[in-house]
Amino acid sequence: MRKIYLLFCLLLLVNLCGGEARATVENSLARLGMENVKVVHQPDALCIAYEDNVYRGTFRGLFEVIHTLLGEPEVESSVRLVVLENRVPRIQVLLGSEAIAGYRSGNLSLAAVMRGLSIGYDMDEAMEGLKEGKAINWSAGKVDLVVYPQVKLQNSWLDKIYGAEVNIAPAVEIGLWKGASFTGQVIFPVWNNLVGEMDYIRAGMLVVRQEIRLPENLFATLSVGNFNHDRIGVDLDLLYHTHSDRWAFGVNGGLTGSSTFYGGKWVVTQWKRISGSVSVRYNEPYYNLQFDLSAHRFIYGDYGVRGDCSRHFGEVTVGVFVMYSGGEANGGFHFAVPLPRKKRGKRRAVRVRLPEYFDWQYEAQSGPEYTSRKLGRSYRTRPDENRSRDYYNPDFIKDNLIDLAEE
Repeated sequence: MRKIYLLFCLLLLVNLCGGEARATVENSLARLGMENVKVVHQPDALCIAYEDNVYRGTFRGLFEVIHTLLGEPEVESSVRLVVLENRVPRIQVLLGSEAIAGYRSGNLSLAAVMRGLSIGYDMDEAMEGLKEGKAINWSAGKVDLVVYPQVKLQNSWLDKIYGAEVNIAPAVEIGLWKGASFTGQVIFPVWNNLVGEMDYIRAGMLVVRQEIRLPENLFATLSVGNFNHDRIGVDLDLLYHTHSDRWAFGVNGGLTGSSTFYGGKWVVTQWKRISGSVSVRYNEPYYNLQFDLSAHRFIYGDYGVRGDCSRHFGEVTVGVFVMYSGGEANGGFHFAVPLPRKKRGKRRAVRVRLPEYFDWQYEAQSGPEYTSRKLGRSYRTRPDENRSRDYYNPDFIKDNLIDLAEE
């Protein structure tokens, strides 16, 4: 009986010590501003999930989390880090116990630790373990008021060199349940030399979105609402990543109607137009090049193909594209540049901020005849959609973690 009592006390002590270490790690990450933090002790590793709504981009917050864990004496075993976005897992980062011990003993530099990380999309095992435990510092119900600047130029008229439009488009962005969010945007005109809906205060994107991660690195997104480019309807997007994200394959489909402001009145039509695409992506690791090739049925029924080549320079992305649709060729360039600040305030009930990035696309062919045919038209389902915002490529992230460690 005495042996059973001693064994019970020993198990209780181990459990209390493990719980204290877990609470310490959770609180340290919460103090960084990380949300939806969950820490679970597994036999071979410490499994941690977190969501970063403080640091700009896909790697700055991860760098701060790893740096914090290296300084936590309670963290001794290997660590599986699962990075969340809207409570949906995006990538997994493996930090080995040897690297932790080497850094603390001074045998490894911070940059060497970053070089030894294993980063990828294969996280089914980690997510199974994270079903246990309870998360702290929830993001659900918290609100961001994001003030989007909009600048548009178009050379489609004979009586003016360029048509220009400048707007301010604040959006309320709310996290709902896991993977779900709502975006409500209003567009306020500042200046334009055009005639039409540009003169009126009008609705921007009004979208309810549900994102899920299916097994084997398959991501699905369903969006319903008012999109850009005068469309309203429903859109489904499927994207599969290989474990290393060297290759990715996507399918997209939408059923939409027209959504315009004629004479200051919001006019919508039935959802009758079917559009969609299939795409393949290749990520070249040495120069952080992203190649996209896609075949489309565009909004107004024309079929075409598009090819993009994008280069990621840290948080700046620049690229060129070519497109062929409806018997016409087109092309141009695009970019996404970061806006201040690198680190936002820790999220409270409501936070006012700029978007993380400003993006722009220029098309070489935009004359009156080409524009009137409405060739190659597509839409977006979120106001912050660009090639920098959710670029979780493992090679790209590791390169930037090493650069931050060497600064």
